[in-house]
Amino acid sequence: MTARTRVAFVVTSLHGGGAEAVGLEWMRALATGADVAAVLVSDRPTDLLPEGIRLEDLGRAGHADTVRGIRRFLRDWSADVVIALQTYPSLLMLAATAGLGDDRPLTVVSEHNLISLGLPGSSAGHRAKIGLAKRSYGRADLVVACSHPVGAELVAAFGVPGDRLAVVPNPALAKAAGATRVARTPGAEHGIDVVLAGRLVPQKRPALAVAATKALRERGVEARLVSFGGGPLLDETAAAAEAAGVPFVSHGWVEDWFARFEPNSVVLLPSIREGFGNVLVEAAAAGVPSVAISGSLGVADAVLPGITGALALDADPASLADALVEAAAIEVPALDGWLDRFTPRASATLLAAALRHAGARTGRDLGALAIAPAETPARG
Repeated sequence: MTARTRVAFVVTSLHGGGAEAVGLEWMRALATGADVAAVLVSDRPTDLLPEGIRLEDLGRAGHADTVRGIRRFLRDWSADVVIALQTYPSLLMLAATAGLGDDRPLTVVSEHNLISLGLPGSSAGHRAKIGLAKRSYGRADLVVACSHPVGAELVAAFGVPGDRLAVVPNPALAKAAGATRVARTPGAEHGIDVVLAGRLVPQKRPALAVAATKALRERGVEARLVSFGGGPLLDETAAAAEAAGVPFVSHGWVEDWFARFEPNSVVLLPSIREGFGNVLVEAAAAGVPSVAISGSLGVADAVLPGITGALALDADPASLADALVEAAAIEVPALDGWLDRFTPRASATLLAAALRHAGARTGRDLGALAIAPAETPARG
């Protein structure tokens, strides 16, 4: 009987944003055909750990102690593959595996955001961390990017050889695979619900959404701003909307936000940067168009201009208002072939194929690594 492949994930947290959710979905899917462990390098909660996943909780320790803990676990568990999610875990993993010599597992770095766009105004410590990543990522056996813009940055700015890069789409339909399509009313004649999906944080620029909605109202479009997600800028956003004369509705955090659309909804993602933009795919699955800014780059893999939404030329409120009116007129078709790329099983299957390919290139036999067949929920 062929031994099961052992895959370890090095993560900062099991809670949080898109990257953490991606890691959990990959763990679940890979565990159908491999032994999977999560190596947690913080003191964050562990309640979201998927069933059947081994936990190695290293807690909050100094960098050197954490590196030694990762190295010890990988050696003692005889890991075949180690995948690190995001920059800090990737640096720890690369340092830990450097001490394992020829017995080290296949090393995989995974990035889920556009790093360079986040550097202006960042702390000296963060810039030093990114500088170290630029000197280190080229040593990984495989580097996984969530979108082609992220992949391009990793090759151009981080020295990752093109033959060691794999673009693996996010499992963005993990929650929305069975979303019921909204009976929309295309056009702006009945007004536009401008929908913000996600936590209200500086990177998402909710004030820009207020300004864009105000621009719509100044054109005579009956528009309001609807938020799903809450977040630290909620009160500030509500105050800005009131000052601008923009109706604002906050639903707080809603897991199935894509099931709460009104017929005149358009999703707006006004972020400075996005590695991908899961909410754009979730909206498309529900038949609702979306708008993002072309300069946030990663969204290019998550929206089909003229089909699932529109890309605003820039971050000017007038440009966003133009794009919102354009998107409101779109009747989003059923796109099962495109949407199927973003199911958890499709994402994990592509990841497993990339791991096997990297293993073959480096002389490691990972032929037993596969995703067990599973039914994908039908979309509504």
